Amino acid sequence: MRYYSIIGLFFLFTHILCNAETQSTSDVIKIKVVTEESYPLQYSENGKIIGPATTLVEQVLNAANISYEIEIMPWARAYRVALNEPNVLIYSLAKTPKRTNEFKWVGEIMALEYYLYGSVDSHVNQQTTLEELKEYRIGTIRDSAVFQYLNRNNFKNLSVTVKGMQNIMLLNAKRIDLFPANKSTFKESCLEHALNCKNIVPVYKLDMPAINLFMAFSQLTDDALVEKARDGYNQVISERKKLIDLGIN
Repeated sequence: MRYYSIIGLFFLFTHILCNAETQSTSDVIKIKVVTEESYPLQYSENGKIIGPATTLVEQVLNAANISYEIEIMPWARAYRVALNEPNVLIYSLAKTPKRTNEFKWVGEIMALEYYLYGSVDSHVNQQTTLEELKEYRIGTIRDSAVFQYLNRNNFKNLSVTVKGMQNIMLLNAKRIDLFPANKSTFKESCLEHALNCKNIVPVYKLDMPAINLFMAFSQLTDDALVEKARDGYNQVISERKKLIDLGIN
C-alpha cells in the first residue's frame, strides 16, 4: 500500500512540474515589435525608440506582462514580417478593409487625415478631379495605407519610396509633383530632419476616411497572447481616461 502511495506521489509531483514548466515557457515568450521611423509618432533617438505611439505600445505590453523587443525597419519590411511571422506586433498600422482579416487588432493609437502636398505654385486644388490627379507624379511609401488607396483607384504614375522624408526631397528636386502626408506630423517631420518645407503646402484632401492607426499582432500569434495584450490596452486606456478626468495630462 505504501508502495502505491509513493508511486502516486511521484506522478503527482511530475504533473505539477510539467505544468509549471509549461507555464513558465509561455510566460517567457518574447514577442518581436516592428515599426518604422515616423517622427513624431515613433522614431529613434540616442539608440532608443521613442515617441507617443511607442510609449503607448510599451505601456500596454508592460501592463500585460509581455516581454518584447522593438525594432525599427523600413515599412515594407515591417509589414512583411508582421504578415508572415508568429508573435509579431506591428505599429502604427492603419486599419483598412484589406487588412482587417490579415491581423489580430489590439487597440487604436490615433486617427489621421491625409492630404496631397505639393509646391506653393501647384495647379492642384480641391476642385481637381481624380482623373486629373492621375496625370501627376505622386510619391508614396510602399505598402502604406495611402499607397493601397491609390492602387485601388488605378493611379499608375506612382514613385514608390521607403521613407516619407524621401518624398520631400524628391518634390524639392522636381522629380515628383505630389505626395501624401498628414497635417498632424508633417511640420514636425520637416523640423526634425532639417528639411526645406517652406514652399510645400497641402493642396488636396484625399477622399478617404480618416486613417485609424492601431497596434496589431500577426495572424500567426496565439490568441491567448493577443487577449493578454487587449486586456493590457484596456487597462492603460482606462487609466489614461481617469487622469484626463482629473485634469492631469
